[in-house]
Amino acid sequence: MPNQKMTQWLDKVCAHILRPSYRKMVRKELTAHLNDRIRQLENDGLSHEKAIDQAIKIMGDAEKVGKAFSKCDNLGLFIKKAIINIIIWIIIILLMIYIINKIIWV
Repeated sequence: MPNQKMTQWLDKVCAHILRPSYRKMVRKELTAHLNDRIRQLENDGLSHEKAIDQAIKIMGDAEKVGKAFSKCDNLGLFIKKAIINIIIWIIIILLMIYIINKIIWV
């Protein structure tokens, strides 16, 4: 069961993931891993709160984890490249229109 610290960590990780379905899957998996680690740490004698803190620490920096998952999302990378390509083509078309207008109205 996620508490506030876990939720904040998961939110930071997932903020880097563009595609909603991938973000949902990653969040579910990371929550399961955190809960497993917390149970292990509690079985080793840590209090619930200390187990949560330690589990989050073990999982790593949320920003780095989120960026790593973002790189794994090929669709997210595809979308970024597609947007860049669209912008480039729009610029080319606008330049062509500008040049054609200059030639016609000379």
